[in-house]
Amino acid sequence: MTKAPRQLLDVLVSEAARVILQSPPYAGQDIDVARFASANVAQTLLFIARFAPLRAELAQRYKTELAGDVALVRQLVDPDEAVAETAATILGQEPSRGRRSVTRAQRIPKPAASVEERRAGRAARDLAEARTARDRARGQVDWAVRERDAALQELSAATTDRDEALAVIESLRAELAAERQRSATLATDVVRAAELLASALRPMDAVVSPDADPREREMQLAGESADTSTLDPRLNSLSAALADAGITVEAFLNVLDVIRSPVQPVPVRSATTRQREMSLTPLGGGTEIGGSCMLVEVGDVRILVDAGMRPRQPLDRAGPPDIDIARCGHLDAIVVTHAHNDHAGYVPALTAEFADLSVFCTPETAALLPTMWADSVKVFDRAARERLPYSQSAPTPPYGQTDVVAAQHRLRSIPCGRVVEVADGVTIELFPAGHILGAAGVVVAAGSTRVTVTGDVSDLAQATVPGLVVPQSARGSDLLVIESTYCQRRSHRDVEVESFLATVLETVTSGGRVLVPAFALGRAQEVAMTLRNRLPDVPVFLDGMAKQITRIYEQQTSGGQRPLQIYGDQVREVPPDQRRQLITSFRRGVIVTTSGMLTAGPAVQWARSILPDPSSALLLAGHQDEESPGAALLHLAEGLNSTFALDSQDIEVKARVAKFGLSAHADRKGLASITDDVAATQVMLVHGLPGPQREFGDHLTRRGHQVVATDRWQS
Repeated sequence: MTKAPRQLLDVLVSEAARVILQSPPYAGQDIDVARFASANVAQTLLFIARFAPLRAELAQRYKTELAGDVALVRQLVDPDEAVAETAATILGQEPSRGRRSVTRAQRIPKPAASVEERRAGRAARDLAEARTARDRARGQVDWAVRERDAALQELSAATTDRDEALAVIESLRAELAAERQRSATLATDVVRAAELLASALRPMDAVVSPDADPREREMQLAGESADTSTLDPRLNSLSAALADAGITVEAFLNVLDVIRSPVQPVPVRSATTRQREMSLTPLGGGTEIGGSCMLVEVGDVRILVDAGMRPRQPLDRAGPPDIDIARCGHLDAIVVTHAHNDHAGYVPALTAEFADLSVFCTPETAALLPTMWADSVKVFDRAARERLPYSQSAPTPPYGQTDVVAAQHRLRSIPCGRVVEVADGVTIELFPAGHILGAAGVVVAAGSTRVTVTGDVSDLAQATVPGLVVPQSARGSDLLVIESTYCQRRSHRDVEVESFLATVLETVTSGGRVLVPAFALGRAQEVAMTLRNRLPDVPVFLDGMAKQITRIYEQQTSGGQRPLQIYGDQVREVPPDQRRQLITSFRRGVIVTTSGMLTAGPAVQWARSILPDPSSALLLAGHQDEESPGAALLHLAEGLNSTFALDSQDIEVKARVAKFGLSAHADRKGLASITDDVAATQVMLVHGLPGPQREFGDHLTRRGHQVVATDRWQS
């Protein structure tokens, strides 16, 4: 290569090195660009070849220089990735240094070998043979170890089956005890008994929607759509008894509804509009992440925005930490911003306590919540079983499956942009918040006073959901309550996605498997959709609860402007009865499964098989709690130790382990932009940690915003 092309190549390598050093893995490190580029030429050239946005930028910036006699360098920034990667491979090789050709006549005759040299040669051959024998023995040992591990895995599977059977027995015992307790409660709690009878007698599809067509409402109220043929036999006996007494099921349901929700006297309003103060009090998730809950009060009207669970807390303290403040009086409604458990997981406990409590959310969130709540009940049952050997009685869970069914009847789905009066002139309006399917912010208004709550928010579009849309009704609010999860971090999500895809492609092309532990709601669908769009030839399996959530994603978007088709072609579900077989037989492709932190679920079973495989990789795609197995695995990958304890089993880690920032939250720049766009009189930061919140609050103050404490606010 002549001097001019070499100089141009050095410039391109330096530009690429500068981009690499700006990515999160090198953030805060003082690394010299020139020295980094010189030490990593081949790797930097491959980065240029595989990162299309950078190739396009370099091709445009150095258009004039690339027009010269630099064909190979010009191919490096070619739009075709295959052409660029071939050029990168050639350019990354060390060029020859002008070797002089030597003819046979010019060669110096080789002198005869001395006795010492012959002995050394024999010793070298003996050493080579010994090494070969050693390597053969090692191979035999490795085979024996693999056979042993397979036997241990079969033993572990048998042990798991036994433990599952014992767990089912303990679960049945716990359910029987709980059923006895519920029966005792029903004997004295008339309202609760009416609630359960109504939930059982009225099928889900017969619940009257407040937004239904008037003729449909009339038919439903008349009982024309009710079908009691599939009821529990005991309820059929009740229906027969009602018929003998001359009472229709519909009339009996009306009586139960009156017991559950007694007719309240209509308050007399004055002819003039009252000026009422509005207040907002964080009950959870203010200066922590988890248990999100806010109480909004306007006169006698009391509304909760979210009611989430806190992870790693005892069952009797798993809800919002200050939820008892809400319990001190009546509640008119709950507004759920999205279906993640840290925002909606505690709702069934409150609907079980407040008989006439309505739950407002988007239609997509209403479709997701029953699955999320039912999974929480399974988690409660498992936690109770784990405590049984260590305590005289199992802890009382926040709610059970019966409460989940009852909570489904309280859901009132409203589309974004519709203004709904909750009570006594207090209105709510939902708006798209990005983050996950169905996520919404809410504007609560009473008279001229408005409070806007974002919930979890993403200003950037993702593969499965568009970004935030700020409505006109939110602009100029009296208070903006905005999340602050990543208020100190600048996201390079596009770079992280490209790096993730490159790692997947490299591993799969080499004949390996990639395990992506992911959260069932949101992250799993985002990873699967990204793989389908960008790597259409790579087989992808979805496992765990992510399968059911993905089906809901497709069903809820099928009739909209952006229908999602995640399944199909190379993206498939793991059949329930074939997981053990696939763990052994599936050798090339990607598995996306729960749980995202390796705490439980199929991810643990897949990890046992994949982590010891040097040709495979485990790629974490979400936040890892410090005490989670996922965080421990990352710490191990950064150190010298190679043994990892997973679910009480030691595993030799030979697979590649890495973490990628595929966040669905707005970063520092996005949060500041949203705050500027809403331009509220005051701003409150929630859903974050105190230190970063203080620093980001100072940043917003310098931008001209008035930031208030994460505490009770009053207009």
